[in-house]
Amino acid sequence: MSAVNMTNSSLQSLVDASGIKAMQGGVLFGLNLIIIIVIFFHRLLRQQKEYIIVAGRAFCDALRGFAMIITGLGRIFMVKYGSGFVYVSRWECYLKPWNILFDFSDPLGAYVLVMVSLDRLFAVSVPLRYFSLTTDYAWKMNGALFIFVLSNVAVGAVLSYTMPNSHVPLFPSYCYYSEHSDHPAYQQYIVLCRIVPPTISVILYAFVLIRLRQHYSRMTGVSEQQQAQQMKKLGQITITLGIACFVTLTVHVIPVLYQYAFVPYLGAPAWASMYSDVYLLNNMEPLMNIFIYLVRQKDLRAAFILVLRCKQLKPATQNAVRHTGSDPPRHSQQRNVIAVQSVQ
Repeated sequence: MSAVNMTNSSLQSLVDASGIKAMQGGVLFGLNLIIIIVIFFHRLLRQQKEYIIVAGRAFCDALRGFAMIITGLGRIFMVKYGSGFVYVSRWECYLKPWNILFDFSDPLGAYVLVMVSLDRLFAVSVPLRYFSLTTDYAWKMNGALFIFVLSNVAVGAVLSYTMPNSHVPLFPSYCYYSEHSDHPAYQQYIVLCRIVPPTISVILYAFVLIRLRQHYSRMTGVSEQQQAQQMKKLGQITITLGIACFVTLTVHVIPVLYQYAFVPYLGAPAWASMYSDVYLLNNMEPLMNIFIYLVRQKDLRAAFILVLRCKQLKPATQNAVRHTGSDPPRHSQQRNVIAVQSVQ
């Protein structure tokens, strides 16, 4: 069986890059896992539709972080024990755990941005209808997205398995993602996923903010306290997610468009470290989002601090930080909506 020939410097570069990837993945996985734990540990937070959707986005980022961890550690292990220099087939590369996880987490992380924007657009377009929904709505949104992306992964697997020479040893067994594992058409699909859904999410959020501003102007002078508080809280988290959307624009959409569109098609200047720089910026996005959530959302911040202390929100604390737009008990939802409508 043939093997890969590498110089000592190339070997050390591979090990160093793998170690850095594993550390980046550890930070990404750990921080997003904390956000997920905070939301589901506290009953107050897991009863709110908005936070179920935030948890879905955090799960996407945590999954990508986990894929980065096993990529880095797996390659270091393979290099250390010599198995990383054996040539394997494209299908064998596809079956590497990190490539399967990346094939799922990459499009999932892109489409979840569209889901968040659509959720906010729905919330600000028909707020009374949105307030009446339970967390089942958010769970169904997340579930439908996961099933859709899993179907994409299944298509990618079939394409990789059936393409010519897919079982011929052509690639080193440390297997770079997509380039060594996916069908060329699916590689292009992954690139489009990094560009199109995030761009659509940013465009949609512009309409969300316009609609939210219209609602704020209509709320002037409204005397119904519950509705006014619900709209205030809806605006709070919508603006929070809007700031996160702006981060997506600056550290994801623009760099990726520059790399994949401006450089090859418009002749924009490139540089030696462009790929790694764009990759680093993209990985900064979920970390910045966590900071935004904790700074902007008081209830999430209070719950986060209590989880670090291994404590849970007490009933008195829950009342102090309660999100008035959170889901009402199922038996009272219809009555509350009718009451609000009658006031109008």
